[in-house]
Amino acid sequence: MSRYLKCAPHEGDVRFTIGVHPDPAVQNHGLAPYFAMHSLMKDWGNKWKTCGKPTRDIEFRGQQWATAFDYSKSGLDPWNNPSFEIQEVREFQFYFVAKDSPHYSGEPADQDNRVKGGTITVRPRWPDLTADGSPVSVPQYGEPYIDVQVQASNIPHDGYLTLVQRVMDAYGISSRYFDQPHPDSHINDLAYYVRLYRDASGPLFAPDGPIARCHTLIQGDRSGYRKHVEDNTKLPGYYVTATVEDEKADELIRGHGLGKELKHYYPNHPEKYEPDDAPYHPKFEVSYQTSRTDDTVRWEDLDDARRELEETILNCLEWTGIATTAESSEFVDFDPYWSVEDTTEARKMAKCPLPEIEDEQEHRVMQLWGDMTTADRDVTEMLLTDGGKVSPQEAAEKTGYTYRTIRTVVDRLEGLIRHTYGELELESKKVQQELLKRVRAAGDRFQQEIGSATMELADAAEERARSRWARVRREYAVSEVEADDCRKLLKVGYTPDDLAETKKILREIRTAYSECVSPNTYGIHVVVETAETGRERFRDLRNAFQKGYRRDDYTSREEQERRNAGFDFEAWKAAGCPPADEWSGG
Repeated sequence: MSRYLKCAPHEGDVRFTIGVHPDPAVQNHGLAPYFAMHSLMKDWGNKWKTCGKPTRDIEFRGQQWATAFDYSKSGLDPWNNPSFEIQEVREFQFYFVAKDSPHYSGEPADQDNRVKGGTITVRPRWPDLTADGSPVSVPQYGEPYIDVQVQASNIPHDGYLTLVQRVMDAYGISSRYFDQPHPDSHINDLAYYVRLYRDASGPLFAPDGPIARCHTLIQGDRSGYRKHVEDNTKLPGYYVTATVEDEKADELIRGHGLGKELKHYYPNHPEKYEPDDAPYHPKFEVSYQTSRTDDTVRWEDLDDARRELEETILNCLEWTGIATTAESSEFVDFDPYWSVEDTTEARKMAKCPLPEIEDEQEHRVMQLWGDMTTADRDVTEMLLTDGGKVSPQEAAEKTGYTYRTIRTVVDRLEGLIRHTYGELELESKKVQQELLKRVRAAGDRFQQEIGSATMELADAAEERARSRWARVRREYAVSEVEADDCRKLLKVGYTPDDLAETKKILREIRTAYSECVSPNTYGIHVVVETAETGRERFRDLRNAFQKGYRRDDYTSREEQERRNAGFDFEAWKAAGCPPADEWSGG
């Protein structure tokens, strides 16, 4: 059974909808818990001035916790309902802090440095809610309820609801009110981290590390939200972050869908700590970003969200050569809020897609740059320099070309220019950088310098090659095209002189693919167009040298099979079983 490093919970913000439920079998308590808190506030009477806030100690997860109760004005208008007799509407706060936390000062929970603790805030809700006579936008269920917000740090997120119940019980408010939160209860913030020794974390925030590459490779040039921060003023990697939008998460790890932030950081004043202090060493954290995720993450989705964030951490560690188990000496084992230990929970580990994305984008720039027309160049420069989003019609107006020419340019530069929702943008920050270098290098001598600039880019790309497969793909312009009659169809853009050169290229492709991608080459087909024989398709890369056929040769075999007694070739094709060699791709 596989074992993976168990990540530490950090910030969390969960909103529970309590008192109303769509299941008729669940009793709706409405504002009953809110009225109980209001009574607690009133019953404390003059003690608010003489004794301060009510406090209680509780036991939670085998630890002792200090809590405190408080209230504040809500600004809401009283509910116009006979059952609501409260003159001034308040919200209530419950503070909590772990007493055995190394940072616990002994002060009341609301005044302590709550490194391991937080607050529970309770807000009343009812139909047609108003504040100063104006409607307040909150979920409407036709019945009153309470909104219970839990904000905490360094506490396992799956224990938030249990913590609420323990605190309520301590103040004489029945925990049964909180047994069945509404399915709309949702998560606003969720973060997990690992802490690495200072000298081990460098690959994570390096220029070619996952944080920087997420920004340059998978975020569009103009659309969506872009944020990348590199603050190395106090020490290398002091604060380095990148944001990945939900629609891009799948490009990082297949199946992921949360908007998230990847962050490598130190505390505000790292100079205050010594090597044997945990904050002397950095955290690598991945947090869920509500504002970058279209779909709401419900409370019942917590396990899936936690798994995705932890998988992002583990994969980034693996992609940079850092261990993903607790046996490694790269992780700080004296963090007071994290035990370096493994879990046997299943985690999806994926091959890093970033080098391949980078190789593809570099190759695409190199491939198209040499064939650019003046119109291509003008549109590209316009996208490089013009701010905002540009529609094809606006691009035509700005460059002086016709709309039809702009569409032709966009089609020709597919892979460099993205056309979505009626707007144009460069495919990624990486593409923008590569094109900008080429345009600036060429200047007014664009046409004359294309050839040399292309060779320079090709040489630089080869020098930066991270694998034999990347070099082979660039050298022979190997791309993957869609096909439904084989496992994978590779198209070679380079044109060899004859079959002899073709076989040499195929041997390089097979060797590089086997070494760097997968030893299993079964079902991988390759299409090559040679100067001597035209288009060839080689079936099964394992035996490619024996099974390359020209299309006219294959047609003669079809005619031969038609003549075979008892075999209806056309019916066989109509049944969805075409031969693997039949290909209509470009």
